[in-house]
Amino acid sequence: MKNQLLLLVGLVLIFAAAASIVVYYWLHPVENYPQARAGVLDARDWDFTKQGVIPLQGEWEFYEDRLLTPADFAQSEKELESGRSLLNVPGNWNSADGFGAGTYRLRIEVSEPGYYSVRAKKIRLSSRIYAAGDELGGSGTPAADPSRFVPSNLPVLGTVKAESRTIDIVIQVASYRYLPGGLVQPPEFGLAEEVAARRDVSRMGDMILVTALLVFGLYFAGMFRQWRREPYLLYFSLFCLSLGLFFSIDNEIVLASLLPSISFPALQKLLFIVPSLSILFFIHYVRLYLDDKPGRGLKAFLGASYGFLAVLIFIPNEGLVPLLWPGILMQTLSFVFIFTSIFRKRHLGARVYSILLGTFFLIISWVFAQTRYQLALDSPYYMVVTLLLVVLSQSFLMSDRLRSAFVQSERLSRRLLIQDRQKDEFLAKTSHELRTPLHGIVNLSQSLLDQAETPLQAEHRDNILLLNRLGRRLAGLVGDILDLNRIRYGELRVQLRPVDMRVSAEFVWETLAIASVNPGIRLRNELPAELPLVLADENRLRQILHNLLENGLKYTERGTVSLSAARQGDMLAVTVSDTGRGIPPELREELFQPFVHGRESGAGSREGIGLGLSIARQLVELQGGAMSLESEVGRGSRFTFTLPVADAGERPAAAAAAPSSAMRAEGSEARHGASALHPMRLGEGGGSTAALHILIVDDEPSNLKVALDAVASLGHRFTAVSSGAEALEALRRRQPDLVLLDLMMPGVSGLDVCREIRSLHGLSELPVLMLTASGQTADIVAAFAAGANDILHKPFELAELKARVQSLLAMKSSSEQAVRREMDFLQAQITPHFLYNTLNALIGLSYKDVDKLRETIEHLTTYLRAKFTFVLAEAVPLERELELARAYLAIEQLRFGPRLQVECVVDEGARALLPPLTLQPIVENAVRHGIGPKPEGGTVTVSIRSIPVGVEIRVEDDGVGMDEAMLARLEAGQAGGIGIGNVNRRLQMRYGRKLDIASRPGAGTRMTMIVTKEERA
Repeated sequence: MKNQLLLLVGLVLIFAAAASIVVYYWLHPVENYPQARAGVLDARDWDFTKQGVIPLQGEWEFYEDRLLTPADFAQSEKELESGRSLLNVPGNWNSADGFGAGTYRLRIEVSEPGYYSVRAKKIRLSSRIYAAGDELGGSGTPAADPSRFVPSNLPVLGTVKAESRTIDIVIQVASYRYLPGGLVQPPEFGLAEEVAARRDVSRMGDMILVTALLVFGLYFAGMFRQWRREPYLLYFSLFCLSLGLFFSIDNEIVLASLLPSISFPALQKLLFIVPSLSILFFIHYVRLYLDDKPGRGLKAFLGASYGFLAVLIFIPNEGLVPLLWPGILMQTLSFVFIFTSIFRKRHLGARVYSILLGTFFLIISWVFAQTRYQLALDSPYYMVVTLLLVVLSQSFLMSDRLRSAFVQSERLSRRLLIQDRQKDEFLAKTSHELRTPLHGIVNLSQSLLDQAETPLQAEHRDNILLLNRLGRRLAGLVGDILDLNRIRYGELRVQLRPVDMRVSAEFVWETLAIASVNPGIRLRNELPAELPLVLADENRLRQILHNLLENGLKYTERGTVSLSAARQGDMLAVTVSDTGRGIPPELREELFQPFVHGRESGAGSREGIGLGLSIARQLVELQGGAMSLESEVGRGSRFTFTLPVADAGERPAAAAAAPSSAMRAEGSEARHGASALHPMRLGEGGGSTAALHILIVDDEPSNLKVALDAVASLGHRFTAVSSGAEALEALRRRQPDLVLLDLMMPGVSGLDVCREIRSLHGLSELPVLMLTASGQTADIVAAFAAGANDILHKPFELAELKARVQSLLAMKSSSEQAVRREMDFLQAQITPHFLYNTLNALIGLSYKDVDKLRETIEHLTTYLRAKFTFVLAEAVPLERELELARAYLAIEQLRFGPRLQVECVVDEGARALLPPLTLQPIVENAVRHGIGPKPEGGTVTVSIRSIPVGVEIRVEDDGVGMDEAMLARLEAGQAGGIGIGNVNRRLQMRYGRKLDIASRPGAGTRMTMIVTKEERA
């Protein structure tokens, strides 16, 4: 710190010495100009061509209180001698106060006649100039009467052709206010071209200086406008502009060229105000740049300076001259405070030295300006350089600071980008890590809600339900964060393909239907029946629809949320509208920004983190569309997005149901790897007429080809179709052993096909492997809810597809074997007690009723034939099952006697195929466990009737019945032997539903099963 102080002191001393030398040589020029003596200047020895112009200094003739012209001197020169005096120029005349009027006269002796010019710069405060008898012009209006006097101090240049070697110069002068009058600066005389060149150089210097200052002032003003954090830019701009204004009204007064009508009082005011103001601006610039807090002394000085400026502004011009020296004192103190700030902040190093250098140049310019004004001197040429050095030094300083700030900003930007990337990676990794516990929370809470054996208490159930919903909501937010991160870094890829908008919308409706919806809101699907396919990513399309519809539901308390679409040229415009609270215009611009809520505060407005609309818009743009918003506060909002319509060559949605348009390869024999676009034949790898048959459904040819290759390599038979409608047709013609089913298809979707399959076949009877390109949880849940056994994500590996196919086929085979074993056991299950009783009854009949004996033996034969014949068919006619049940009942009636009554009510139009040994075990259960334990016996009623959904078979007894615990064990398969359990399993496999059992103690039991109407094979 001490070394820096010594350095600053040394620099100040060096500057003071250099400034003093410069000022001294300026005030003491080396040229020896000729001097006027007794009103005559002898310039005959002066070479105007080589030595230039001469200042007209020395003794001029002066005629006080008289304004004379050359004609006056020619007519009565002797009469004027009495009023003649000699007056030194430059200077004022010797009146008491310096005010009044008078005439200056000087005779110049030249070596030869020619064109000569006179240039007068400061004549106070009005003038009229004559040379060689001609009037050259003037400034203001000199007059003997003060009321006719007009002040002006503008430079004057005039040229005259001298016919003789003596040139008489006459100058009228008058001054009555503001300043004492006189030739305060000697006029210049010389050859016309030399004087004009000198004037032009001086004006050019002023123009350069003024232009440079104004340009820098505007430049830094513009910088401040763009970078308002640095107020020192504003003050330096004002400093440059005020200095530019000052030098435009000083010296050559170039401002008068632009404003010829400007008055002397205005110029004088500006000449007193602007210098003080510019130095104050420089003080603020230095203080703010160095971040120097103002002390009490500086605050007091600034207050006094502003007060002094106020005085200068409002005081009459006559009072300005007495304030000249107080103004110089105030400006001197300004430089003291500037040096104080510089010395106090000397630890800043190079920046302080740059400001110190600029201050040095400013002080030199200020000294020259004050001295020139006091002594009425011409500015030296280097005056321009010093001020430009002030501005340039500070400009370089600020540019370096701005460059440093820019470099630092770039460095910080790079760090911020790295940290932003790290933040995104952290969010992504954290989100991935959060998914597992979140799914655990959701699944565990859902399992508690679904638990039927030990149901939750009402208050606990509400809490668990809230926990489940919060978990699902948080899981959705995690998914949104992951999507936003992938979109931001271009990692999200869309798979564009023709997509059916209606199918995608139906998926979204089903997903939204799972969550609770405000009962005051109606969801309306207004999509037209005929819609073209759009070129989009089906998964992302559903995500867009879900986000927009969910947004509408969130901000609508009552009314409707609707979905509509209309074709617009090559684009399909899809609109989601709601009747919610609407969005104010000032919030719509930032509505699609991440983490922004664009609705007014209110119920629901704080849900989510503001990612849904942002992600939806970016997904639309990734697929070649655009999103727009129309909204009216209090009336609702309309979000519209567009997607390109698929080319005419693509399959339209209606064509998906046409069998001729699909690709088929049913029962054909093709070698492994044959093209899926041509008829195929059974593969040789283990294929035979006994091979398993697989139905393959996919509307994507490449995926269909992969599936065909996998099935062919396994040696199985297959049927390949490319639409849901054709899949249903193929299922009606022939039941396969396995279905490979695409989830998303135009027209009839995979979910629709799967639901139709489950209405006819059980999970193990006809397995379904769902194929989907979506990884969304909602799709997986929907697939399993529709009855899928397994799901495989596309694009899939061939080996994985084969493994899953083999696994499902093995499951089907294992299930069938288990059922077969139960059937075998069931068929073989004849209790000895039943046979003993039956044989005893037959012996008794042989003595009583031979006809009844024959009938009973026939019934026993029918019963034993059904029990001992192992049935290989999957289904038998209803008549055959009914025959077995009647035979059993007839035998039991013989044994029970009048205690057992039987009623059979059969609809003659009821025709169906059902699993073998399905009806008889139910009837046997009614006899043995319902009527048997009842001492007085009862009635067993078998009724069969056709209903719209199939054939209803009901077995009802009025026996002992069952309590709730026994009924629950029976439905769970934990009671009733293997008969009822076996029937339930086979019904579940084939029809996806079990027996409907109703019973009460003492009121009997009713068992009902519904089988599908089927044509006989």
